[in-house]
Amino acid sequence: MTHNELWLTYHQASRCNKPVTTQLVELEFQNEKLIDLEDVLEHLFRQGFVEAQHRSLSYWENHGGQRLSPSHSLEELLTEGAGKCSQSALRLIIADCPPHLWFSYVYTHKNGAPAVTQRVKICHAQEAKLEIIAHLTNHIFRNGYLPARYRTVVTWQGTCGRKIAEHEKLDALLTAGEGLTETSPLRLVIAEHVMQLATRNETW
Repeated sequence: MTHNELWLTYHQASRCNKPVTTQLVELEFQNEKLIDLEDVLEHLFRQGFVEAQHRSLSYWENHGGQRLSPSHSLEELLTEGAGKCSQSALRLIIADCPPHLWFSYVYTHKNGAPAVTQRVKICHAQEAKLEIIAHLTNHIFRNGYLPARYRTVVTWQGTCGRKIAEHEKLDALLTAGEGLTETSPLRLVIAEHVMQLATRNETW
């Protein structure tokens, strides 16, 4: 049996928790037959459905999230039921932004102690997308990762020690390689000694 249509859904990382878009693709277009997943991807980019700059960031998964080879035959997939209806639509993953960011807690009064590193998802089902450093700072305190009393003594630094302002965009930092991996985390500097001195002065 020859199949003439394929169902797919777009999963774009930058759209986070927004609803995915479903599309029905005709497998014969202008007398050209689409044979495998690579053909479908080329067709989508040629039609402008996905921006060309995302070509190197796009790949296929089946409905269950298993990655598929771009040379996978469409006829074989459809015969197995994959992409045959909207409920079994193939997933086109467009990883146009990293899904998470790494940072480490750095206490200025614990010079010999190893820094603890943490990974944070850019998008949370319960929260809005983290877009700037201030959102990340608020997320940390909102979830109780640090006591509220530390809010006035925390600052951010890049991997090489550059001071990072609260208004800086996370996307720009990640693009520059800051916070992209566990080995290059942003640094959340906690000047607890400043608080201790202030408390001591108030006591005096």
